Amino acid sequence: MRSVPRALIAGLGLIGGSIGMALRARGWRVAFEDPHVTLEEARRAGAADEVGGDADIVIIAAPVDAAMEILRTANGQQPTTSVCGVMLPLREVADERRLTFVAGHPMAGSHERGLASASADLFRSKKWFVDRDEALVARLIDDCGATMERVEPSEHDAAVALTSHLPQLLSTALAAYLGEQDVIDFAGSGLQTFLRLAASDASVWSPIVNANRANIVRHLEGVLRVVRQILDGDSEGFTRAQELLRLLTR
Repeated sequence: MRSVPRALIAGLGLIGGSIGMALRARGWRVAFEDPHVTLEEARRAGAADEVGGDADIVIIAAPVDAAMEILRTANGQQPTTSVCGVMLPLREVADERRLTFVAGHPMAGSHERGLASASADLFRSKKWFVDRDEALVARLIDDCGATMERVEPSEHDAAVALTSHLPQLLSTALAAYLGEQDVIDFAGSGLQTFLRLAASDASVWSPIVNANRANIVRHLEGVLRVVRQILDGDSEGFTRAQELLRLLTR
């Protein structure tokens, strides 16, 4: 490996661009591949130095369907890691190809997208889940300011279906349904807060939903069960919700 690590980021959007900015600030050399971003744009944003070439580590920061295709066609043995919202489908492809691969997922993001929304501080003090130990991946995470945590891919995907994917779906679904109703004059700040995630783009979320559908559906049924209980007069749901919020905000 070079004395100064060289990373190749596949996808220079919000997450990939933020990784590039953070690594360059710590002295890494960063290359990228992204048909939607020019070298001039990448350099101006401080997210990359050059396009393509060999690297000590490859970071796949593309939507999960594109990430899986990258793994299916990968021919290098250098460490490769992902930053997608799911782990298990990528782990399965990598194992089939016998790749040196770490499925990863930083718990950081935004409803905004693209390189223009990237920030070198996006991962600071955030959890970054991985399913394998690999020295250069650990260094990458540390240099991005995040905290690495090991997790099994199936456990991760089941959990984020509830903590990340279902909130996105509920926000998007309600916004789409409201768009069919003539009630916008009655919308207040509470609704706007709830619908913040609805600004997210289908190109990012549709592949995640498709890849983790079974886990999402299971949790959706659970949420609907609580809704029905509240509609039937059971106020216990409010109590449990308030207890959870106290834990999240303490």
